[in-house]
Amino acid sequence: MKSPTEKLLPTQDLLRQQPLNIEPLEAYSSELSQVPHRHDAYMLMFVEDTKGGDNLIDFRRYPLVADRLFMLRPGQAHQREAKQERGILISFSEAFLQTTGIGAQDVFVIFSSVYQHPYLDLPGKLKHTFLQLVRLMQEELQEANPGGAILSRYLYILLQYLLRESHLQISKLTPARHSERLFRLSSLIETHYREHPSIGFYADALNITPKHLNSLCRQYLQTTVSDLQHERILIESKRLLYFTSLSVKEIGYTLGFEDDSYFVRFFKRMTGMTPLQLRQSGSESTMHRDERPVA
Repeated sequence: MKSPTEKLLPTQDLLRQQPLNIEPLEAYSSELSQVPHRHDAYMLMFVEDTKGGDNLIDFRRYPLVADRLFMLRPGQAHQREAKQERGILISFSEAFLQTTGIGAQDVFVIFSSVYQHPYLDLPGKLKHTFLQLVRLMQEELQEANPGGAILSRYLYILLQYLLRESHLQISKLTPARHSERLFRLSSLIETHYREHPSIGFYADALNITPKHLNSLCRQYLQTTVSDLQHERILIESKRLLYFTSLSVKEIGYTLGFEDDSYFVRFFKRMTGMTPLQLRQSGSESTMHRDERPVA
C-alpha cells in the first residue's frame, strides 16, 4: 500500500510574506482564529491583559493569563477563544530561526511540550527584558531596509533568555541529569512514534534499563513511556482528522497501523469516540483543560 498524500486544510498565515512579523495581539484577526488551524511558522504569543480567554493547543485548553508567553512551533493545532486580549504576537519562519544560530536542542527545549505546558509565566525582570527586545525588533522592522542580521541577533538573544527561564522552571521539577534524558526521550518519540517501538528501544538509546526509564517518567512526568508514545500518536491522529481529508484507513496507515480496525479501537480507547465521530463533532469535545503544575 502506498503512503497516502495529505490534502492539507486550514493553515493560518502569520508571516504576511515576511521572515519575521510582529503585531499587536488585539489587532490580529483571521477567520481561522476561532476554529482549529495550524501555522507554518513559529509563534510567540505574549498576553499583557485579558478578560478570561483560552488558548487551545494540540487539543488541550490553557487559560490566557496576563504576563503569560505561549510558544508554538509549526504544525501544532491551535485555536484561540479570545476575550479582548491585549498583547504581542511574534512569528518567524524556520529559515529565519536558523539564521540565529541557536542549537536544535535549545529550540526543542523552548518549544517542546514534554512537560505539557507550552508557555512561560514571565517574572517581572524577564518581562521587562522581553518587551525591550521586542521594541528593538519593532523599531528595526520600521526601517526602510530592515537589517536581517540585526533582527536575527535580537531574536537569538530573546530566545536565549527564554531558554534560561525554561531551564530554571524545569529544574524545579526535575534534576538536570534527568531532565536532559527526558528531553532526549521526547525527541526520540517525536522521531519514531509512527514505528511503535518498544520501551526497550528507547531504553537502549538512552543507555538505561526499561524499568529505570519508566520510573523516571512516572516520577517526573506522571506518565509512562508507552503513554507518552500513545499520546503523541493521538495528537497526530487528531491533527490529521482536522487538517486533512484522508480517510480513517489512510490515517491509520500513516500512523503505523496496518489494520485500520486496530487504529479505530486504539482511538476509541483513548478518546471515548471513533475517529469519524471526532471528525464530525467539532473541536470542543476534543479539548481538555491542562491540570499539570505551571512551570
